[in-house]
Amino acid sequence: MNKLGCSVLLPVYAKDNESYLRLALQSLVIQTSKAGEVVLVIDGPIPESLNSLVREFEEVLPLNPVFLKENVGLGAALNQGLARARYPLVMRMDADDICHERRIEEQVGFFELHPEVDILGSYAVEVSSSGVERGERRVPSTHAEIINALWTCPLIHPTVMYRKDKILSIGGYDPSLRRRQDYELWFRCAKSGLVFENLKAPLLFYRFDSSSHKKQPVRLAFEQGVIGYKGSRYMGLSLWKALACFAPLLRSLLPGRLQHTAYRLMKHMDPRQT
Repeated sequence: MNKLGCSVLLPVYAKDNESYLRLALQSLVIQTSKAGEVVLVIDGPIPESLNSLVREFEEVLPLNPVFLKENVGLGAALNQGLARARYPLVMRMDADDICHERRIEEQVGFFELHPEVDILGSYAVEVSSSGVERGERRVPSTHAEIINALWTCPLIHPTVMYRKDKILSIGGYDPSLRRRQDYELWFRCAKSGLVFENLKAPLLFYRFDSSSHKKQPVRLAFEQGVIGYKGSRYMGLSLWKALACFAPLLRSLLPGRLQHTAYRLMKHMDPRQT
């Protein structure tokens, strides 16, 4: 039995898929080690179908809903939820992902055995919009490997669990960022001396397919490149790594169908793959 308590931090907004959210919440119900609470951040008004789903799961999960009057974006919404979390460990999750049934047990257990670790991610299984498994997404595991590959964002955000006090000590997420707020956060964590680790086990089913690139327009890809470039130079990484942060920008200039093809081709050269 895990001794450390865990809060799940899960944002929800109006365009989230009801079926996906149901699967996400159900995966928390069947965990072998239960969360102390599920901080559900409702980022602005949501349709009645999602409201009804939240009420339904209040019967089987320790939901701690945070209702925001307007949509403030992911960075600001996560900060609101983080401030409300009551447990020392916080587990990130998104509304379209599914946790492995042993995720909480495995990650909390690791923290109990490794007090020096502050941020813990894991491998993930990519699944399509219809739930078809597309293979395992692997990432560097040790702190040294993660720091060396930090320019690639070598943590899958919804797989991450971290020590709440350490994230709050550096100011939490940048509220001005509606996307890529995790990428920017990891650079600040590294600069502050926080310790990373990734478990070599797929503890999340991560929804990602060709439709995912619709969420990555040119403007977003450019902002990602700027975050990576500044963070890499701030960390003293080599110039080529800083410039390579703009690779997603080049991919975003391609037509939608080709973007995903390019992603698949580039995946074979991805330094995050272990």
